[in-house]
Amino acid sequence: MDISARIAILYQQIEQIEAQGEVAAPNTWISSFVVPKANGKHYTYYRLMEAAPKSNSSGKQGVAKMKCYLGTAKSPKYKCAKVAIARRNQIQILTKQIKQLQALALKEEKQIASATAAPERVSGGNLAKSSIQPPLTNQPAPREWQQLQQELNRLNEHTQQLIEALNQERAHRKAITQEIASLKAALGK
Repeated sequence: MDISARIAILYQQIEQIEAQGEVAAPNTWISSFVVPKANGKHYTYYRLMEAAPKSNSSGKQGVAKMKCYLGTAKSPKYKCAKVAIARRNQIQILTKQIKQLQALALKEEKQIASATAAPERVSGGNLAKSSIQPPLTNQPAPREWQQLQQELNRLNEHTQQLIEALNQERAHRKAITQEIASLKAALGK
């Protein structure tokens, strides 16, 4: 499989992830805080945080600010945010791989161009020898292939885990929707 085909597969994986649902914005994360109650119990709540942009004058990172309140670990908002961040992280990994493959393709193109370039004539009619040796092959080294294949396998496993988490979330939402419908029916609405 050539590099352009592998890049196309990675783009397809990104599209599949985006089609699964919301993707979190860059520089966002989930933060937790604990609230002690009078009865001695401690409750953990979550919020979606966002990094403030850098200040132009000082160049320092601004203070993080709360983007929205997510509630407890059982709340649908929290679960949706967690899955959205996982999608964003997966897309960032795939995008990094695409950039690496594009750099590898560019390097190969330069090697091919230098290998096929016409030799320069120098005074006396002799051809100048190129200081750059042409590549023996245009294929990545076996070790590079193995690393890329391992990374693709890891990403496929991670994608499957995300799909499984999404399916669990859908089943949970369906159960909640059914429970709400039965409660409405019981109340006569």
